[in-house]
Amino acid sequence: MYSYKTPRKKRFFSRDSILWMSFVSIISFALLVFGLYLFYKSSLYQGDLQEVESSNEVLSKSVIEYEKELKILTMQKILVDEVKKSNTLLKSSIKNLFDLVPDHIVLTKVVMHKDLLDLEGTTPTKDTYRLLLEPPLKSIFNSSKVNFRFDGFIGKYVFKSINSMGEEKEIVSGKE
Repeated sequence: MYSYKTPRKKRFFSRDSILWMSFVSIISFALLVFGLYLFYKSSLYQGDLQEVESSNEVLSKSVIEYEKELKILTMQKILVDEVKKSNTLLKSSIKNLFDLVPDHIVLTKVVMHKDLLDLEGTTPTKDTYRLLLEPPLKSIFNSSKVNFRFDGFIGKYVFKSINSMGEEKEIVSGKE
C-alpha cells in the first residue's frame, strides 16, 4: 500500500503528556522543597525547645529559692512587727512606771522583766514611799517586797523593791 501523504514523525510523548508531566514534576519539586524547609525549621525549633526547657528548669529552681526567701522575709517581717509592738508596749510601760513615781522619790535602778519589776532608789522617809509609790505598785503586782536602809551620807532612805506577778500577795517591809 502506498499512501500519498508522507508520514510525519511521532513524538514519544504528546504535548498534553509533556504538559502534565511538567506540572507534576514542578509540584513534586515544590513539595520536596517545602518538606525540606519544614524539616529544617522543625530541627531549629527542637533546639529552641531544648533551650527553653533547660531555662525553664533553671527558672523553676530560682522560683523555689525565691519562695523560700519570701517565706523567710515574711517570717522576719512578722518578727519585726512583734518586736515593734513589744517595744511600743515596753515604752508605754516605762512611761507609765515613771509617771507613777512621785517627785520626792528618786530611782537609781530599774530592772523590768516580763513578770518582775526591780526598783532601787532613795526616798526622804519610809512613809513617802508607802503612801505615794507602794499603793500603785500593789495594784499592779501580786507580790511586792521592799527593804529600806538609812544612808547617813545623803540623809535619805535607800530602798530596794521587788514586785512580781506571782500567785500570792505579800508585802515585807525592812527594819526601821
